[in-house]
Amino acid sequence: MPSGGTARIAVDELEVSGTRATGEIDIVEDGFLGRLNVDGGGIAGTIGFRPQGGDQRIDIALDATRARLGVAGSVRRARLEAAIVLAQGGTTLDATATAQGFRRGKLSIARLAGSARLVDGVGEVRAAIAGSRGRAFSIQSVTQVSADAYRVTAEGTLDRRPLKLETPAVLRREGAGWRLDPTRFSFAGGTATVAGALTDDTTELTLDVARMPLAVLDIGYPGLGLGGTASGRIAYATRGGTPDGRVDLTVRGLSRSGLVLSSTPIDVGVAAVLDANRAGVRAVMASGGRTIGRAQARLAPLGQGDLPTRLAGAPLFAQLRYGGPADTLWRLTGIELFDLSGPVSVGADVTGRLADPRIRGVVRSSGGRLESAITGTVLTGVEAQGRFDGSRLVIDRFAAQDGRQGRVSGTGAFEFAAVRGFGIDLSLNAERARLINTDSIGATVTGPIRVRSDGAGGTISGEVRMDGSRYRLGRATATAPLPRLTIREINLPDGEEEVGASVVPWKLDLKARAPGGLIVTGLGLSSEWSADLAITGEPTNPIINGRADLVRGNYEFAGREFQLDRGALRFNGESPADPALDIVANADTQGLNATIRVAGTATRPEIGFQSVPALPEDELLSRLLFGTSITNLSAPEALQLAAAVAALQNGEGGLNPINAVRRAAGLDRLRILPADPQTGQGTSVAAGKYLTQRFYAEIVTDGQGYSATRIEFQVTRWLSLLASISTIGRQSTNVRISRDY
Repeated sequence: MPSGGTARIAVDELEVSGTRATGEIDIVEDGFLGRLNVDGGGIAGTIGFRPQGGDQRIDIALDATRARLGVAGSVRRARLEAAIVLAQGGTTLDATATAQGFRRGKLSIARLAGSARLVDGVGEVRAAIAGSRGRAFSIQSVTQVSADAYRVTAEGTLDRRPLKLETPAVLRREGAGWRLDPTRFSFAGGTATVAGALTDDTTELTLDVARMPLAVLDIGYPGLGLGGTASGRIAYATRGGTPDGRVDLTVRGLSRSGLVLSSTPIDVGVAAVLDANRAGVRAVMASGGRTIGRAQARLAPLGQGDLPTRLAGAPLFAQLRYGGPADTLWRLTGIELFDLSGPVSVGADVTGRLADPRIRGVVRSSGGRLESAITGTVLTGVEAQGRFDGSRLVIDRFAAQDGRQGRVSGTGAFEFAAVRGFGIDLSLNAERARLINTDSIGATVTGPIRVRSDGAGGTISGEVRMDGSRYRLGRATATAPLPRLTIREINLPDGEEEVGASVVPWKLDLKARAPGGLIVTGLGLSSEWSADLAITGEPTNPIINGRADLVRGNYEFAGREFQLDRGALRFNGESPADPALDIVANADTQGLNATIRVAGTATRPEIGFQSVPALPEDELLSRLLFGTSITNLSAPEALQLAAAVAALQNGEGGLNPINAVRRAAGLDRLRILPADPQTGQGTSVAAGKYLTQRFYAEIVTDGQGYSATRIEFQVTRWLSLLASISTIGRQSTNVRISRDY
């Protein structure tokens, strides 16, 4: 450095977690003068240094945009402005911070705004936070900071229910540690008082609760979803490494909700003790004024190490006796594909260790119910018997009915120590059981089915024969979105959207064969088919590959039914299912050979007509729908014909009130006839229906005393017999011969 020059610190690059700082800082008489430019990792801004009245001032202005903060998490947008003055008498901090979209694990903060004003460690910090961790929360707090204490006041909402510190939380320095004075807070009608201490050799915690909703546990365990309230006391302390604790709790209305139902609420009383050598717990369960279960467990001796290690390695002896609703226990597994309800009896003894339990005992259920909101499955009269074997529950016998003539039986096992939770391995055999019953698909099947899961998702596989099943065309786009609703929660602060925890879906791996009896409806079809299908994908949105072939059936168009000659549905793995159509119907009528062909796909059908002799489309439709030339149609019939032509051209029915009434009444023809002065007939309504393919009956009335009944029997395509009788005494019988030349 030249004599009399200024010393300078040149920062070519200073990198921390992907964020770089560069710049120059001069060493001047009263401190430092200069600036560092910060960039990278989604963070940009400046850090300035300058003397201020003999003190050193540091100005920080940083902006974050989609920044990764290392192990701290990530933030979508944030800004920090701070002024720090380093003086001999102490340090002054004046800062403000805002952030949106901060995430760390399951914690999501939609909005954060805070400010701090501290002089030599004394001052005030204000914060407003809104976000979610299992439950949505919004908290506003003020913290008074002193040299040896923090005094916090706060209030807000949790799950849109009020949460408030009824007394300030005061954290005081005590020697080398800290002590929390008794602090009372309220939540949704419940209250709790917490106090504790943390020093070098002592840890203390006491918690007294009264009618505290269990929903508060979702903050620590997102998705737990427990209902009910807790009252009682929890006390825990360690002194010199020796643990001591006691729990006395009563839980009212304990339940857990699923897709189909919420478990039957029960009351639970829990008492537990902990000392240097042992841990013990007892619980009593009650419902409807009677005891339905008891449980007890003992861990002794505890051994050495920290508390979790001592508990996990201690010899275990536990017992469970339960006779109550099965859904209370089933909902604790977290399996959403199906729900189990009804009575169940459990007797189990547990030995070994917490890390490696050995369970012995039996499970019985009679008159249970199994149902799935996803597949529409409902099995009643469930009879099951099982036994515990190590960490497994082996089901030796399972039987249930589908509410009709169908039956499901089988065996299997549940694994409590599966890789990712609650494992399942069931081998079932269905006998004409209705296992799928949704708006668009119904499947009554016979054959073996395997259900397997390692605790996260699972697979349903098997080769089955479909008996009396059904499929509705044209409903794929309407039904597929229902199980997978795209939910966007609005009115969150700053519009931040909550991203739910990823769920591993269940998968299908089924081979389904239908020699017949597959009823296909929709798009005017009323038909029976055979099929050979491979079904994969998810239960909420199955992927189908294969083919279905027509056995017999009819096709209805504009009120007329036509017999199907041939047909094929080709499933090519679309999601949602949208089979390709190749269907031909016989539309022969008087003096006319005609066919109707339906092509395209189920969601975009294409309908075409052909005839011998060839006729214009409107004339051909008039012959098919009304049995006469277009020149003989009444005005209402012409309107109905125009609507049918429009439906063919653009796939929409247009304005067709007559056809709407006809469909609602279940008629094949509905027309308005003009008045006939010769017979005294006023303007009349004629309603007719094909009783068979060849026999047609029609009633005519003007609402003023005139009525007539007309019948027509088609002997051949060109020969018909007609008869009529009216209230004015006219009767007639005719023969109609129709030929096209």
